[in-house]
Amino acid sequence: MTSRGLDRIGPEECLELLRHKTFGRVGMRISDEPVILPVFYTLAAGDVVFRTDPGTKLIAAVLESRVAFEVDDPEAGWSVLVVGHAHELRAPSGMTEELARLDAFWPQGEREHLVRISADKIEGRRIRRTA
Repeated sequence: MTSRGLDRIGPEECLELLRHKTFGRVGMRISDEPVILPVFYTLAAGDVVFRTDPGTKLIAAVLESRVAFEVDDPEAGWSVLVVGHAHELRAPSGMTEELARLDAFWPQGEREHLVRISADKIEGRRIRRTA
């Protein structure tokens, strides 16, 4: 529990919340500027995975940059933050079911590069509801 009307959400519950969503935002630093970009995602072995075209997100993955990934549900009053390093994912064997979720948003042949965020930290907050 925090002192400002927010409750902390543990890592396991954070992962469960992330499993039920498909849209989030990835934040990174490009040069000296912060950038936050929307992505459709899935979870694979506890890591966030998304498809992308060549550009900012793929460069961050190739450079194995430290990134932040955030998903929230304003109606339910929670937010989950994942912090870790981005990696380009090649030959994703054993992830067929998870990647099929991504294919629902990006058909085969579109956004062919895969990025994985290996989580170093997963934390969440929930707005405490008052009666």
